[in-house]
Amino acid sequence: MKIPLDFNKSGDRIFAFANIIFSNHMIPVVFIVDTGSPETFIDEFVVSKFRILTKNLKFSNSMMMGGTKVGLYSLGKVTVNFRNGNKNLIPVKFDNLKVSQTSWTKAGTVYSSTSILGMNFLLENKLSLFVNPDRREGYIETIN
Repeated sequence: MKIPLDFNKSGDRIFAFANIIFSNHMIPVVFIVDTGSPETFIDEFVVSKFRILTKNLKFSNSMMMGGTKVGLYSLGKVTVNFRNGNKNLIPVKFDNLKVSQTSWTKAGTVYSSTSILGMNFLLENKLSLFVNPDRREGYIETIN
């Protein structure tokens, strides 16, 4: 099955729209598809709307993102629900979703509301990624 991806106006970013099911919450997320990221995570402000706070999650690791150190906290096992071209639900299990925490600097908060669909998500689920930026065509393909 194919999960369609969307492009921004300039065609330099690719997005995947999903609903994450975690602990009886359905959390809508817009992911940037980033094959340069080894981690998949959602932004803390997205999950805070559902009363899930990083202070209640276990610290996992930090990573550099755009020159800023970002703390990642384990959310754990989730189901990521995508829609295919026919609007049918495609549930994909993921064992290691993380939540990114806002970074603090001497000048204050550095906020970048970004949720990333990284390589670990594609690898864990044996998914294929097709992107043709010239045609603004892209999709993730599941093997069923």
